[in-house]
Amino acid sequence: MFPEVWSPQVGLGRALFVLSDALDLVGVDDVFHGKRVAWMARHLVDTLGQPELRQDVHHASLVHDCGVSSTALHGLLARRITSEDGHSEAGARLVSGFGPLAHLADVIRYHHTPWPQLRDLDERTAKLTNLIFLADRMDVLQASVKTDDAGALRRLVRERLLNPWARLFAPDLVDAARMVLEEPEALFMMRSQAREPLTMPVEDAQRQLRPADARGLALLFAQTVDAKSPFTARHSNGVAALALHLADASGRLRGSREALEIAALLHDLGKLRVPDEVLDKPGPLDARECTAMRRHVTESRLILGRIGGFEAIARVAGMHHELLDGSGYPDGLRGEEIPIEAQFITVADIFQALAQDRPYRKALAPRQILAVLEGIVRAGRLDGGLVRILAEDMELSWGLARVGEHSVAPAAA
Repeated sequence: MFPEVWSPQVGLGRALFVLSDALDLVGVDDVFHGKRVAWMARHLVDTLGQPELRQDVHHASLVHDCGVSSTALHGLLARRITSEDGHSEAGARLVSGFGPLAHLADVIRYHHTPWPQLRDLDERTAKLTNLIFLADRMDVLQASVKTDDAGALRRLVRERLLNPWARLFAPDLVDAARMVLEEPEALFMMRSQAREPLTMPVEDAQRQLRPADARGLALLFAQTVDAKSPFTARHSNGVAALALHLADASGRLRGSREALEIAALLHDLGKLRVPDEVLDKPGPLDARECTAMRRHVTESRLILGRIGGFEAIARVAGMHHELLDGSGYPDGLRGEEIPIEAQFITVADIFQALAQDRPYRKALAPRQILAVLEGIVRAGRLDGGLVRILAEDMELSWGLARVGEHSVAPAAA
């Protein structure tokens, strides 16, 4: 399924643009927020005559809300001008761990901070973060109304943002925003629900995504996904660690180990669209809720498939709920139709989920987990050889499943 040597075929800007699709899903209905913010921020930069800020403001805008994975928090942010909810700090921590964007951590950290409070930042960082703050608030405001009338939109932004809240932004940014509002194209783009016109016109080809950078970017987005619920902390990391263990111990992986790890880290990317109340429901899901939950597999596959070089990763990640007897989803694949790479992730996903608390049950003890997995094997749904690998060293398997949580396995039951 994976090539022997895997290499992404895309620049950093394009990868961020595509992966920001996942962040845009958090609003459920209000898609492309990050992309519209990036477009408006770039346009403000051009109006200011400071093209040297363009690339950084584009990248930072696309991930400015990486600290937001809760649909409830997204709704709260849409109603406030400033925010003290901690998402900016969370986003800054994520970005600081990804080398190509680490220099933008303070831009993310302060993107809801008023201009007068940015005096301790260097001039460039202060301008970048305030640009995103202004573009973000302009987009949230336009999204709150239904009108497409240019004059009404212009008055709305002036009367409800620029006039009463001008002190929150640098004076030259307010002037630039007033100029932008006079442009018909800008008013049209503020309302855009089309994806591609919002991208940066010139791909930053000099910053091609390397395999190591791709892994770092996958970790960033995996942490955003896992932060969506208190019950899924470090789930993606645990699945990736277990999937790699299964690949190494079985000797059945014939392609890139790096690609397998990225597929495992990003297998649940589409869960950002699942409403909080569905993900954290303490009881059985009804038919509508099951559909919302199952849709995350297709969302993950569609998003990842838009990145050059990620096509096989997208297919494998999109199969992690397929089962050998054809009872899985979304495609009901059977037996050899499911590549071994996807089976690694499926077994790892089930084991890790059983090893964590869930809203409807406590984490299972190692022997309980093994009993569940063996039952699924007897039903013809999982590869027995892969389950035996985990059973042979349950202490190791448990530790990998809970990687980063520093917890001790519960007593066997």
